[in-house]
Parts: sequence; C-alpha cells; structure tokens
Amino acid sequence: MTVVLLHGFTGSARSFDHLGLTGARTPVIPGHGKAPPAVSWEATLDRIEPNLLGKVVLGGYSMGARIALGLALRHPDRVEKLVLASGTAGIEDPLERTNRIDEDERLAQSLEQDGVPAFVKKWEQHPALASLKPFAAQLRPERLAHSASGLASALRQLGTGAQPSYWADLANLNIPVLLLAGAGDPRFIALARRMHKAFPQSELRELSNCGHAPHLERPEAFLEALR
Repeated sequence: MTVVLLHGFTGSARSFDHLGLTGARTPVIPGHGKAPPAVSWEATLDRIEPNLLGKVVLGGYSMGARIALGLALRHPDRVEKLVLASGTAGIEDPLERTNRIDEDERLAQSLEQDGVPAFVKKWEQHPALASLKPFAAQLRPERLAHSASGLASALRQLGTGAQPSYWADLANLNIPVLLLAGAGDPRFIALARRMHKAFPQSELRELSNCGHAPHLERPEAFLEALR
C-alpha cells in the first residue's frame, strides 16, 4: 500500500525522512521550497491530487492534515485510510474565521518585511510549538530553506481561516480515520475529540509525552498509525 504524507507549515518533503518509510510520497505543499506559491485552497488540492494513485494511506501533520482531509473528502475512493495528526476540520464561526485571517495576514506581512530568518526565530518561540524546542536546531535548516513570498502565500491561502469548514461533511466520509493528538496540546486534543465523534469510522489516539508534532515527538506512534 502506497503511503502519501503531507508536511506542515514551514516543512518540506524531508519532514518525514526520519521515519524511514521507503517509497512514501511526500509532495511539497505550495508556498514551500521550490514549489510555486499557493494561490488558493482548491488549487492546492488540485496540485497534490495526482499523488493519490490507486488506493493510498493518506496522512498529514497540522497544515498537511487539513489538506489531507480536503483531499479525502474529494476522493474517498482513493483513500484506504486517513491519518490526521494535529489537524482540524476548519473554523465555523465567521468572527473567529475573520480573526484568524487577520492574524495570518499579520504574520505574512512580517515575513515579507523582516525576512525568513527573523520569522523563523519568532516562530520557534510560538507557544503552540513549545514542545518542538528540543527539535529547533534539527528543523531550522528546513525552515530557512523557504522564501518569504512563498511562506506568506501559504499563510494567506492555506491558513485555517482560508480553509473551508468541513465539519458538516465529516459524517459522510465512510473510510477508516485515525486521529493523533499530543496530550500536551489541549487545543488539538479537543479538536480531535470532536472530529472523532463526527466521523463514521474513526479511532482517536491521545499520545502522552507529546505536544503538537507526533511525527517528531512520538515517531513510533506515528509509524504505528500508518501501519
């Protein structure tokens, strides 16, 4: 069974190399590395969709999990199993959505004004990513390899505010779904629990000694989920 894995914001095709998954497809999300800028949510799904050849195990982390969910809803016939790590089905409340769009716009502008190195330095201090501080030196070269304009496009076009709300669609996704969330990441634990209740076929694994990035902090649990 082919595995397709989608990285998170500031990640790359190398984000899952440490897992040692031979033959896994790890497409680069628009706005990252040498991929073109992100122009819209739906265009991003269009670009990644060709990786769903035959039946695949489709997994994603954070931004990648949100995109993986969008792809699975488009083509449930191409997905044998869906693995979502630290993902969400979107934002329903219009005011919350507007606030998130504004927040991502401020981040995009800071990227364009200050450059990638300054942004990465701030990003490493983001409270939601506190559990990733031990991995900062490992992740820094990957994060610094992006362009300011590319990452800014990803924030504007692929942020949670730009993503459609999929909450009403989850009940119609009749494929096995495995949700992963770190016990040290209460916001995404709550989101995973809500999605678990909405999916017809799902399993939720709340991982101890883990924050926002299960594939890094608990790689053995992430691998087991894919298997």
